[in-house]
Amino acid sequence: MPVNYTKILYCIFILCTLQISKIHGQDFQPVKNFELIEAEINKNAEKITTIKSHFVQEKHLSFLTGPIVSEGLFRYKKDNQLRWEYTKPFEYLILFNGNKIVIKDQRKTNEFDAGSNAIFKQINELMLGSVKGNLGKNKDFSLSLKENTKQYKLLLNPQNKVLLTYISGIEIYFDKSDLGVSTIRIIEPTGDFTKIAFSDRRFNETIDESTFKSN
Repeated sequence: MPVNYTKILYCIFILCTLQISKIHGQDFQPVKNFELIEAEINKNAEKITTIKSHFVQEKHLSFLTGPIVSEGLFRYKKDNQLRWEYTKPFEYLILFNGNKIVIKDQRKTNEFDAGSNAIFKQINELMLGSVKGNLGKNKDFSLSLKENTKQYKLLLNPQNKVLLTYISGIEIYFDKSDLGVSTIRIIEPTGDFTKIAFSDRRFNETIDESTFKSN
């Protein structure tokens, strides 16, 4: 059975968002010392070994009057393990474990090898880099950085033709209080976008290896 890349990319990119209620209306200006801030963010990212968080997701589509809302739990473990677990209104699971990607719903489980496919490899690197906050690590994007009194906003513009088919831009927000990634926004070429608001973020707590297994 052929792999449906469109479906897989959609499932992955739907996870990312901007917390509009907190960010909208706040003016961002270009930073004057990009290299210094970049070094600070990357240094902080290296210190993070695990992340635990709750999230609320809103999918905004132009043909709907309101967003599609869901929520769940997020887990990250250094260097390359992610768990996105949707709990409401339905159960859905996406796992990144090394080069292995698992997508599981209530009816079936699909497994993919990120290392054997260029598209999956790009997705894997993008998701891990975004969560960890590694700036300048993905050459498929051009970068610019802005700030306001509370946050830094990293703007990523896709330079890869495949990625441009699915996204027109990515915005990653870092809270100045801890330099951790608080929110992410993915904008689609149609203007539709997805929002995820992270809450109760906890860093460097123990996470069992079984968390990143589908069974």
